[in-house]
Amino acid sequence: MSKHLVLCVDDDEAMLSTVARCLRREPSFEVRHTMSVQQILDWVARENVAVLVSDYEMPEMTGAQLAGMVKRVRPETVRILLTGRRTLDTAIDGINQGEIFRFLGKPFEDKHLRQAVLEGVARHEELLALSGDRQRRERREALRNALEAEYPGISTVERDNDVLIVTSDPWAEAAALGLGELHADLEPK
Repeated sequence: MSKHLVLCVDDDEAMLSTVARCLRREPSFEVRHTMSVQQILDWVARENVAVLVSDYEMPEMTGAQLAGMVKRVRPETVRILLTGRRTLDTAIDGINQGEIFRFLGKPFEDKHLRQAVLEGVARHEELLALSGDRQRRERREALRNALEAEYPGISTVERDNDVLIVTSDPWAEAAALGLGELHADLEPK
């Protein structure tokens, strides 16, 4: 079983160690931690990151700003904010800038943090599946458009009761229907 990459960032070294230690108890996580926002951005740019756990108040930028940057690079990475500042403004900022998945107050209980990250990993898997579906749909649509450009009408498919009628030209079916009706009118009665 492959491990899910969880990144942690905080400017408080003791808090960062606490968060990392708590999450390392979960065998399905590969946990990396740093005090550097730039290091987080480097990891996110290079690797499939399941969850980012970030402090809100950091000297380089807020956790909400970091979450927004991560979202633009890897929208499927789930973002969790830790904050000692439990205000509505903090929540609004996190939601608006980084589409935060969960907020946890400091201090936190280990089980709540682990549960939030486990739920984040599950959400990450859902987002990856949706992203894969979207990419497959986009590839299919691009192929259909290329075929249609090369062979106009090739993708016209219609359903007549339980029978599929594939026409190379949408007007051909209309013309065939018209001739059939005309032929029926010409038959002796």
